[in-house]
Parts: sequence; C-alpha cells; structure tokens
Amino acid sequence: MPASVRNGTAIDTRKSEKTDRRAAAAVDYGTLPNHVGYLLRLAQLRVWENFYARLGPTGVSPALFSALMLIEHNPGLQQSRLGEALGVARSGAMTMVDRLERLGLVERRADPHDRRAYGLFLTAGGERRMAELIAQVKGHDKLINQVLTEQEHETLMHLLRKFIASPALTGEAHSAPDNDPVASRTKRAGQTGRRQTTSREDRP
Repeated sequence: MPASVRNGTAIDTRKSEKTDRRAAAAVDYGTLPNHVGYLLRLAQLRVWENFYARLGPTGVSPALFSALMLIEHNPGLQQSRLGEALGVARSGAMTMVDRLERLGLVERRADPHDRRAYGLFLTAGGERRMAELIAQVKGHDKLINQVLTEQEHETLMHLLRKFIASPALTGEAHSAPDNDPVASRTKRAGQTGRRQTTSREDRP
C-alpha cells in the first residue's frame, strides 16, 4: 500500500489523495470550468508537474529547456533575441542564461563583429546532455499524451496552434496593459521598447 512518512507517522497516500479530491469536489467553481483560460492553466499545471517529476534532478525547467533548444538550433543567438523568441523580459532572459551557465550547459562568447555583444552557444557538456534531455522530454510528452488518441492529439495541437496564432487575440493583446503577463507574451520584436513582464511560473 503506498505510504509516506510525515512527522514520524506513516500516511496512506491513496487515502490522502482521495481526501484532497473530495475537498476539491466540495468547492463551487462557478463558471470557471467553462473558461478557456482556466482549463489551459489547469492543463499547464498538470504538464509541469510531470515535467519536474522527470527532469527536476537535472535542474532544467520547462523554460530552460526551451532556451536550450533555441540555442542549440541557433548557435550564436544573442541574449536579447533569446528573450524576444521566448516572450520574456530582458532580465528574465539574463537570469535564464546565468542559470544555464551555472549548470555548465551554455556559454557566452564575444561576437567577433561587435565587441559589445555576446553570442550564446552550448558547451561541449551541453551538447552531450541535449540528447539525454530531449529523450526525457519525449518520454514526458508520451506519458501526458496517453489520455488522448493519436487523432485527438493531432486535433489538440492543431487547435492550440490556431488559438495562439489568432489575429484577434494578438490585436487584443496589443491594447492590453503593459503589466499583463499574457499580453506580454504576444508582443513582437518591434515593441521591445515597452516593458515586458512574465508570470512567476514563466520564470526559469
């Protein structure tokens, strides 16, 4: 029987999980289950929970993995461009690169054409680790997609891409306040003069 120890006392985790589910079921969520944003947020939390369970020991978060993928496929990418591509503020991009450097996965190299600029590259260790990290993420994707048939998965991906690319949503985001973390993620490179923000979960 699955159990954990808390304060020296064995606890049946299955009973604890059932209690948590009953407590959640007793809450009136109103119209929240009918809102796209609310359901997307719940789905995101489920996805991240499994991601951290698999890759937590590596020190690589979903945001850091995205950065690694971009750096691998765009060697020499400048930090500012990395931030733009990921939709994060300049300070957030710097924090991500600093963490990747501490993990020994990424290094900054001076741009031979601009002494003030630095390009981002995977280290030799980073190049070796990428194959392992990608395999772990693929395993994570496979597990979280088990609930869907292949056709359902293809439909979901199609709908998400359509949703993200919606011109109507982009237009609404442009008119949203600068401190709106959702709007900030849709801003284009030409708007870098405006302050960008990220939610706590978006940080590396």
